[in-house]
Amino acid sequence: KAVVSTQSTGSDKEPILNSEDFDIDFQEFSNTIPNDAATIPTSQLTSYEPVFKQDAPAETAIQVENTNLMDAETDETQPTTTSKFWSFQFYQQYFNVNDQMVLERLMYACIPTPNSSYLDKLRPIPDFYGPLWVCITLIFSTAISGNMADFFATLGQDKEWEYDFKKVTIAATVIFSYVTVIPALLSGYLWWRKSQAEIKLADTLSLYGYCLTLFIPISLLLCINYEWIRWVLILGLVVASGGVLIQTVWKVLEQEPKQLSLIITSVLAALHVALVLLFKMYFFAATKSHTTPVTPVNPT
Repeated sequence: KAVVSTQSTGSDKEPILNSEDFDIDFQEFSNTIPNDAATIPTSQLTSYEPVFKQDAPAETAIQVENTNLMDAETDETQPTTTSKFWSFQFYQQYFNVNDQMVLERLMYACIPTPNSSYLDKLRPIPDFYGPLWVCITLIFSTAISGNMADFFATLGQDKEWEYDFKKVTIAATVIFSYVTVIPALLSGYLWWRKSQAEIKLADTLSLYGYCLTLFIPISLLLCINYEWIRWVLILGLVVASGGVLIQTVWKVLEQEPKQLSLIITSVLAALHVALVLLFKMYFFAATKSHTTPVTPVNPT
């Protein structure tokens, strides 16, 4: 109950509230459940049970994911031995490489490493991607550089220079024959002898292809029209690229008789030197002077 009194202040009357005028009663409520609640059926009551989802810890999930990725990468690098050699899947495995692998193999193919085999860089599986592009690049670099060398040699001489398109065909024939026929003969001979040498046809094809890597920059430098510079470059090419090839073959043939290993290695070295000499003598031969001789005029 509240009593409100008013006080006159001129023309207006404002209500005045006093705390003593309020009579407020408070009612207490008990925590007991009413009797009506007992009549509610149990089926209508809803119960909530906490359900906890047992998820794996974050670290365990990351480890499982990393393990799956490592297994996938390992499967990609393993050779597909169940595929037939005439199927596409059989050759697909030899092109399954990344840039880092190819760059590493190109680098080690230019620098002979003592007491090591280049096959260690080609395993667990060799590739044909790098050797294929090495051969294609070498074909065009040799043909272009050979024609440029002929052009520079004819400057200031009484000779009309013409581009020789046959050099492209000859370079392609020589290079692809060298990287396919010789490895096939070597692997076939070792297979015929039932040799225990741990080298296969794919290894020899990849080895010979990568060993031509150093030919590409040398072919560009051979445009210099000085014979002594060219012969110095050719000598360095024989030592570097031939050293990687011969050292690898010699290490592979360790289980063979010394005399047989020496014969095979000598034949392969001679073929490699013959390739380099053909490379020099045909594509970068010294051009003779074609100036017209001047006949002296006798005074009359």
